Amino acid sequence: MFVLSVLNDIVRVPPKDFSKPENEAIIDELNRKYANKVLHNVGLCISVYDLLEANDPVVHACQDGSYQVRVTFRLVVFRPFKDEILEGRVKDCSAKTGVRVTMDFFDDIIIPPAFLMPGSE
Repeated sequence: MFVLSVLNDIVRVPPKDFSKPENEAIIDELNRKYANKVLHNVGLCISVYDLLEANDPVVHACQDGSYQVRVTFRLVVFRPFKDEILEGRVKDCSAKTGVRVTMDFFDDIIIPPAFLMPGSE
């Protein structure tokens, strides 16, 4: 259900975060960019697990003074595999919209009526 995915990206760190340790500032920016977002062929991003590699930063003095750094990091991702059984509670149901299920960490799972088992009401 939860997996670690390795990703590469270029991160921009603004000058207001220069007082933080470099790794902490980079992780904060990565979480701001990826947390609670769905990436195609990856899954629902939860948070950054750790930094694997960070290249030397490049400062852009002619813009706002921020720096950019190329990083390799691991991300905690919610990606259930096919036919995996997940446990949740029914929050709402109707004949038109189907069943709305809630889990402890995710609240907007909607199962349309066409995907319900035959004979379901």
